[in-house]
Amino acid sequence: MLETSGMLGAVADRLSIGLVLIDKDNRIVLFNRLAGVMLHEEPSERLGSTIFSCHPHESDGAVKRLIDDIRTGVLDHYEGWVNYRGRMLFEYIRPIRTDAGEYLGMIEELHDAHDRAEVLQARGEWQDVHVSGFGPRAPRRPEFPPP
Repeated sequence: MLETSGMLGAVADRLSIGLVLIDKDNRIVLFNRLAGVMLHEEPSERLGSTIFSCHPHESDGAVKRLIDDIRTGVLDHYEGWVNYRGRMLFEYIRPIRTDAGEYLGMIEELHDAHDRAEVLQARGEWQDVHVSGFGPRAPRRPEFPPP
């Protein structure tokens, strides 16, 4: 398991994005400082936990489908809005693979999207995002419905 106390963790903590690194067994191996701020989590408490522990139990099926689609290559990435406790975020999730294509895990980038949301609102291009998670009023794309 990667430790955030090493050089990689020090670099990750200095990035201007939230960064979460998940291994092939769905365990969180890196959770940087800004991801902790954005998600109201203590980074050291997330290390070693599964990505499923970061979501409500009722979204397990949809999260598993999303991870499986990224793992198997059905999706080459995922991106979308998240309204997490009133904080507008935009997330990008991409697989990490060896040169031979073996799945090693995935990386999630979280970006503070308040300003981006305001620009879209000013242009009249904004669609309200009510909650994070899955379901009819969620920011996830409809191809990831709840089980």
